[in-house]
Amino acid sequence: MKKLFVFMFICLFLLTGFESQNDLEITDVETTLIKAEHILRYDIKIKNLTGSRLVPAFDYPGHYYYGFEIVIKPNKKLASLMVMEDNTKYKKMMFRGGGASGVLEPGVNTTFSVEYQIKDDSDLEKVKNYAFDSTLLFLDGTKVIAEFPLNKFD
Repeated sequence: MKKLFVFMFICLFLLTGFESQNDLEITDVETTLIKAEHILRYDIKIKNLTGSRLVPAFDYPGHYYYGFEIVIKPNKKLASLMVMEDNTKYKKMMFRGGGASGVLEPGVNTTFSVEYQIKDDSDLEKVKNYAFDSTLLFLDGTKVIAEFPLNKFD
C-alpha cells in the first residue's frame, strides 16, 4: 500500500509539471552580444495561455523574494564558450543580470531578460551561432515548472 501511495504521488507531481509547461508558450527569442563586456543577453517573450493571471506560488520564511525566473541551460557547444559556475551540481553559465515583471497576465506576452558571461578568449561569432544550443528553464522559486529547447527558435 505504501508503494502505491508513493507511485501515485510521483505521478501526480509529474503530471502537474507537464500541465504547467502547457500553460506557457515562448513567442520570441532574441540574443544580443555585448562585445565590450563579453556578455550574451537573451530577451525572451513568454505568453500565458491560461485564462487567469499566473503569479509565483513559491513561498518560504526568508526575506528575499524568489518569483518567476528564467535560466538558460547550455548544451555542450555553448558551454565550451561561456564562463561556467563552479561548486554546483547544475550546468550553469555565469549569471550577469536579468529581469522580468514578476507576473504573467492571461494572453499577454511577458518579456524576460537574462545575461551571461562569455569567456575572454571565445570567438564571438561562435557564441552567436551556438546561443540557441541550449534549453530555457522556467522556474517558480527553486522548482523547474517548464523546459523549452531553444534550438527550434534559431
